[in-house]
Amino acid sequence: MKNKYLVAILTLIVLSGCSKKTEEIASEASQETQDSHVVASNEATTDTSQNNTPSTAPITEQKPSQIINEQVNAAENGRKMVREANINFEAKDVVKSALEIEKITLQSGGFIEQKNIGFVVQDSTYQNIADGKIKIFEKVSPQAEMIVRIPSAKAAQFVNQLLPLMHFLNAQQYSAKRYELKLLEQKMGQSQTLPEHVATAQLSEIARLTRLEVQDRVQFSTIVIALTQPTTVRERYDINLDAVAQLNGDSFWQRAWYGIQKGWQFVLSLLVILITIWPLYLIGLLAWLLYRVIKPYIDKSTK
Repeated sequence: MKNKYLVAILTLIVLSGCSKKTEEIASEASQETQDSHVVASNEATTDTSQNNTPSTAPITEQKPSQIINEQVNAAENGRKMVREANINFEAKDVVKSALEIEKITLQSGGFIEQKNIGFVVQDSTYQNIADGKIKIFEKVSPQAEMIVRIPSAKAAQFVNQLLPLMHFLNAQQYSAKRYELKLLEQKMGQSQTLPEHVATAQLSEIARLTRLEVQDRVQFSTIVIALTQPTTVRERYDINLDAVAQLNGDSFWQRAWYGIQKGWQFVLSLLVILITIWPLYLIGLLAWLLYRVIKPYIDKSTK
């Protein structure tokens, strides 16, 4: 009987030990799971912070793979749309890029409405060289602005064809408005600028021309392109007038003789001035004589 009690007690002790061991293993497993979640969370936070950290590496080229989606929206089918776009980018060579844009425009069935190319001088300095010449160094910023008209169906394709010419894309704008809305905007703008005394016939003619203009914009999209180029240094030669005057002026002896002549003329002019103010001499003489006459009376009165 005692052996049975002893076996039962030992069995209870073993079972309690196993249960404690199981609890410890479970707690350790849960702790490891929590630790793994914390590590994963920390890694995710680190990755996010690294992605949000600004990069200090310089960018040598920045342009998208596509500017405008060439797929036509189903909502635009069957509607007259006035499409306009503005593109501003930096090219490697403004003149060559402008010629390439003209080529792409003609291939697309469009035409050039306006083209302006200029070289803006931002800073300049010069260096004196021999023979009265100077060498000028100028910091020049080449710029170009073009307005092209492209068939409306090929507008998106044309804009995307400009990507090979881009070095940095600075800005882009695109708008597509219904024909009726654009016509209404044009008429409202004209009604605010036209004077009140305009005749009805003139108003009808203006409205007709406005309608034709908007219809032309429906057929041919208006695309404004602004190009810039990295600044360059331009070298040219010019003339220093002061240096030329000194090099080609009279010799020392000729200048000395001119100085003597001018000096004599100055003396004569001074004598003429002294003669001209003779009334001042007369007034001074009369004042001196008057003083000599009244001086004895003044002396007596003081005594």
